[in-house]
Amino acid sequence: MDEIALHPSFAPGSAGEVELHPEEVHVWAVSLYGDSDAFAMLLAPKERERAARFRFADHQRRFQIGHGALRAILGGYLGVDPAAVDFTQGPRGKPYLSGRGPFFNLSHSGKLALIAVADHEIGVDLEKVRHLESLTAIARRHFSAFEFAALDALDDAARQLAFYRCWTRKEAYIKALGVGLSMPLDTFDVSLGEQPEFLACRDGREEPANWSLLDVSPGPEFVAAAALRARGRRLRCFRLTVA
Repeated sequence: MDEIALHPSFAPGSAGEVELHPEEVHVWAVSLYGDSDAFAMLLAPKERERAARFRFADHQRRFQIGHGALRAILGGYLGVDPAAVDFTQGPRGKPYLSGRGPFFNLSHSGKLALIAVADHEIGVDLEKVRHLESLTAIARRHFSAFEFAALDALDDAARQLAFYRCWTRKEAYIKALGVGLSMPLDTFDVSLGEQPEFLACRDGREEPANWSLLDVSPGPEFVAAAALRARGRRLRCFRLTVA
């Protein structure tokens, strides 16, 4: 993964060589650069049809690599051929493994994808950091009053990183729930500082004490978070290597 600088905490790992223990959360970084042919061969017919509908070849390649890598990683945990991994969908479209198996979630931004795997419901969100002219407007619209006040109190140098921390933590949580855009982002509070925390939930949906928020930022150009409906899990991070 020479094209993207990653933190040393993301150790090289191959699908099928890593075992997921019950007390662990695994996060895989997958480069979306390069040849996609080996990954495209792992896709199911419907996934190939979806890939073919992309207008731009670069978008098609990213989809093929990201979803092929997901199959490779999950197939490795299950001990089955990646092409044989079978998915089902939750009520709002969140994918799950058919039958028994770990929970997982996929996110991508720029030319990097993150795949999170655990033994409980999990969500992950990855964002490539870039300057946003509309940062304050987005925060005012989507953040809670507590979060916006915390963001507004920061100087310009700290505000961008705090924004991305808040955004990815909120997105990871709603992705773990599988509710998508049906859940307003201002009905719960997360921290904006270095330590990720789920602070409050005002709709009675969940108890923050039952959740973990993890900083899984893979490199200096990215901010990422994972949300897990469990406590006390050990985080292990890998960068996918392909033989």
